[in-house]
Amino acid sequence: MNQQPTPSVSLKTNPLLAQWLRFEVDGTVTVFTGKAELGQGIGHALKLMAAHELAVPVSSIHIEAANTQHSPDEGMTSGSLSVQDSGMAIRQACAHAAQLFKTHACVSYAELRSHIDEQFPVDVTVPVKRTALTLADGRDDIKALAQGEPIFLHDLGINVDLTPIKNLLHGRMVRGPGLRCTLRDEGWTDALAAMSEEIQVFRDGSLVGVVAPTDELAEKAASKLQRLLKWNIEALPDCREGGVDLLEVAPAMDSQVFHEAGQLQEASTDAKVYEAVYFRPALHHGSMGPSVALAVWETAEANSGLKVWSHTQGIFPLRKDLALAFGVEADQIEVQHVRGAGCYGHNGADDVAYDAAWLARHVPGQCVRVQWTREEEMQQSPLAPAMRVKLQATVQASAETTSMHAAKDGGPVQLLTWQHDVWSQGHSARPGRAATPAFKDSWQTAQKFPVLEPINVAAAAGAGAERNAIPPYSSQHVKVNAHRLLGLPFRTSALRSLGAHANVFACESFMDEIADDQALDPVAFRLSKLEDPRAKAVVQTAADQVNWLERRQSLAHKEGWGLGIAYARYKSKGAYCAVVAEVEVTHQVNVRHLWVVADIGEIIHADGAVSQLEGGAIQSTSWALKEQAHWDAHHITSTHWDAYPILRFSEVPEVQVHLMPGDSQNTQSLHPPLGAGEATQGPTTAAIANAVFHAVGVRVRQLPLTPENLAKAALT
Repeated sequence: MNQQPTPSVSLKTNPLLAQWLRFEVDGTVTVFTGKAELGQGIGHALKLMAAHELAVPVSSIHIEAANTQHSPDEGMTSGSLSVQDSGMAIRQACAHAAQLFKTHACVSYAELRSHIDEQFPVDVTVPVKRTALTLADGRDDIKALAQGEPIFLHDLGINVDLTPIKNLLHGRMVRGPGLRCTLRDEGWTDALAAMSEEIQVFRDGSLVGVVAPTDELAEKAASKLQRLLKWNIEALPDCREGGVDLLEVAPAMDSQVFHEAGQLQEASTDAKVYEAVYFRPALHHGSMGPSVALAVWETAEANSGLKVWSHTQGIFPLRKDLALAFGVEADQIEVQHVRGAGCYGHNGADDVAYDAAWLARHVPGQCVRVQWTREEEMQQSPLAPAMRVKLQATVQASAETTSMHAAKDGGPVQLLTWQHDVWSQGHSARPGRAATPAFKDSWQTAQKFPVLEPINVAAAAGAGAERNAIPPYSSQHVKVNAHRLLGLPFRTSALRSLGAHANVFACESFMDEIADDQALDPVAFRLSKLEDPRAKAVVQTAADQVNWLERRQSLAHKEGWGLGIAYARYKSKGAYCAVVAEVEVTHQVNVRHLWVVADIGEIIHADGAVSQLEGGAIQSTSWALKEQAHWDAHHITSTHWDAYPILRFSEVPEVQVHLMPGDSQNTQSLHPPLGAGEATQGPTTAAIANAVFHAVGVRVRQLPLTPENLAKAALT
């Protein structure tokens, strides 16, 4: 905790000072990052970190938007790693620059330019400042956001400087009526003949698209072609309840032991075995703005350069897969990040970039803009996979367990064994991770790139379906089995928190079930099984925030009201987070209040961290109460907000966020910063489910917590 941080992953792969900083002639400093601004405020956080180390005003720092031509390759903006990776890399680069500033007795950073060459490596032995970061400057993009200024890629066909692109063409893809379709030649000639002269139609295998001078014309032409063309449609698995029985229909399964630790010991005859199965349905990303991209090929030549404007989470992975798809070298492609609909997972941003590039290749020298419709976004972009979690635990309880112990120390209860089995499709089908492209539409061409099976990334990278499957509680033996479902037609990929959402929901519900059966207080039981002092502090603080025992007792006198708690450390190595939920169960579950307590290490930008934690909690509340993807025999049916309801503003609970001190009350022993964005996803849903049980005595193990699922649980 007290030692200088080791170089981040980003700095190891981008070791040169010039990859991170450029000192301008006017004394300002340009900071480069490969991380995308998705609305999470990372640009501002990086400004604060750079200004802190360089000892300059925040106004003198400029963050360059991610671009493959000049940004360091930092992979994906995901997993709440931006501060940990990019932030710490920039911080170390700035610390080195500050030392060089003093060594060369410079009067301004402009003067430092002459002392640094392009190959100057960052000296990672130069210590970063050990005092807590105290800058509190507000974000400079809030005004533009609040006033609706055209800063998003969606707003206009724009250049990087936000000026309109001249002679912009608009494109639309033409897809069949099913999730997987093959275009028939029958009717193709007649369909082309029905198009007006303003419309250009292009086809490659089963991939069809149009370009037109206006978006309205492109939309009308695409709709007309959809009616005229003939398709062979692949049937989807006959699954009930949004995928609850996918395990039964999956053609294949890849099973492995993800984690095993401890020693199995023979339990006494009075030990009790607990078992429960939990389910999270497939989910949509539900981005408020559908995906959009712009692309232009310089010429019709094979070695022509491609420029893409995208709101992707990974400019370099996108570039890699575009190179694979079009058979060109990666350095022939420039990907410029422009703010758009927040991805927070693998939505349609990369796919629509391919669509724009494919259409643009047919009209070289002209820029093509493609924006998906709401229906396309929800039918074509990857789903977050349905997940089934089975938990089994052996519990040894002493005869001394009493209600007195329950209120004080959780009672003398041992977890002898804990087994976690998770069934799910893979949680990653992102670009940049395979030898062939990951774009869905590239699989429809005559070349027939293979359909990629979604994978789970390695444990060192945060895992996928197995994320947070290892319990944080002490047990003599722990075993986690991962079962990846293969061969299903649903394209699944990353949604915020990946498998952590379902795994924490299951683990924390299970802990409450054991505590209830053993007559133990849920908070005391957790504290007795946590060994990490920071974890215990977060749970205890959350309980203290609400006066846990007193509030639980008082709610017993209010019909349908309940209080629940849940805890997790994100990815078992990130931010610590505990959530307390207060609910009122009427004809439906109403979440009235959420208390969030988080330890995110050193706090870089408190307002930003609070916003991220609050936003994650609200999103998780929506998942818990409402969200579930649906499909019929041929296609996804939850393609609009009536079919896929999300939390309304009127249903948003009051959220209070408390940040634990990042310095352990000692500015000389800072905890390294941890990402905040995804820490609340799992604990919030679990806390709500536990509160529902406290309110009405019904344990709902199948999400979402709809009246139908609540009624079904009450009958079992």
